[in-house]
Amino acid sequence: MFNLDDQMPFNINRVAILFRRELIRCFREYNIYPEQWQVLAMLWKEKSLSQTQIMNITLQDAPATSKMLAKMAKNDLLKIETTKQDKRVKLVTLTKKGIAYKDVLPKKLLSHFKKLLKDFPENKQEELLLLLKELRFSLGDI
Repeated sequence: MFNLDDQMPFNINRVAILFRRELIRCFREYNIYPEQWQVLAMLWKEKSLSQTQIMNITLQDAPATSKMLAKMAKNDLLKIETTKQDKRVKLVTLTKKGIAYKDVLPKKLLSHFKKLLKDFPENKQEELLLLLKELRFSLGDI
């Protein structure tokens, strides 16, 4: 008999929804959504990214990415500029506020999920992370 609880796609999707909900709660006071968090984290590492690169990171379509970046620019987290070589290419960089969040948001995230996952052993968390990365690789995401 088919049991939804025994299906991997159902469980992965369900956990993704639950984690997204917790990310929203975690960053609510900063008015930041999970996809925006991804953009900030990548920009802390890369310094600047094109809008196309951000679309690939967040797995959003072009209109959703444009809307998200415009909101982030309005909230003074980043700036969007066209490149001199090609006016169609938009380059995204962090503002001082976006850079400053690097000292706050990762700590907030780790603290939030440490409390949330306190009953899920750390060795299992590490194992799960490795398995998720393997799954992403098999799906062509890494």
